[in-house]
Amino acid sequence: MRTSILAGLLVLLLSVVSVQMEQELTERAQAANLAAYETESDDFRRMELNVTALQALMDMEGKGYSRGRLLAVLLPYYHYQIPPKVSWTLPVFQKAYGLFLEHRGTILLEAVAGMSAVWDDVEQFPVEAAVSYENSWMARRTYGGERGHEGTDLMPPENYREFYPILSMTDGVVEQVGWLPKGGYRIGIRSPSGGYFYYAHLSSYARKFQEGEPVFAGETLGFMGDTGYGEEGTYGKFDVHLHLGIYIKTARREEVSVNPYWVLRYLQEGGEKEKG
Repeated sequence: MRTSILAGLLVLLLSVVSVQMEQELTERAQAANLAAYETESDDFRRMELNVTALQALMDMEGKGYSRGRLLAVLLPYYHYQIPPKVSWTLPVFQKAYGLFLEHRGTILLEAVAGMSAVWDDVEQFPVEAAVSYENSWMARRTYGGERGHEGTDLMPPENYREFYPILSMTDGVVEQVGWLPKGGYRIGIRSPSGGYFYYAHLSSYARKFQEGEPVFAGETLGFMGDTGYGEEGTYGKFDVHLHLGIYIKTARREEVSVNPYWVLRYLQEGGEKEKG
């Protein structure tokens, strides 16, 4: 009788241990979704969201969580699937954050830093006019050789240069200003969390900016134009527009481009929600 009881307890213990081991293996496998050098992956750089994901993001952000931290956890946790295919809620975020923190602590910090550089400082849509823009990430471009489009083009209602003001999306510091053959007259702002916001093809600057000086979200940087694709002063090679690029630094690379499209959509959706 005693032997039978002991045997039963042993079977129960082995069953519990087996379940615990299986759960541990499952958690480790899921934690591996957050890979080394995550911020350099194609999925991370694509920043693919949708309106439902933006709404979930704004709801959770309203409860005190930063955009960068939320996205750095929820996107890789679900292999970059987005709502409505998966659920984005605070309990899910908290579970995923704890899992990554336990098994991928250093990588999690890097992912949060990278995503925060893109998302945490944005406050202002860069153009006040009713511009149009598409998700043209990595679309074919040929000037200067075959390449992918590393940004978003915002097109004005009318093809007028020197008419539409360009506003800084973030607080920050002027890091680069002046002429580039591809970008024409451009200005690059480094935001407090480390993102580099690049505004290109300006027709002129709002004032004489100096590298190292501060700017503020909503400040006028210059005016939309059609400069570039040649030596300084070249214009008219394409329609008037703003090319917006966003770049981050990673553990291995000084400059990694990310897709600005859903950042822009967030600013529009968030503004509409606030006004409503």
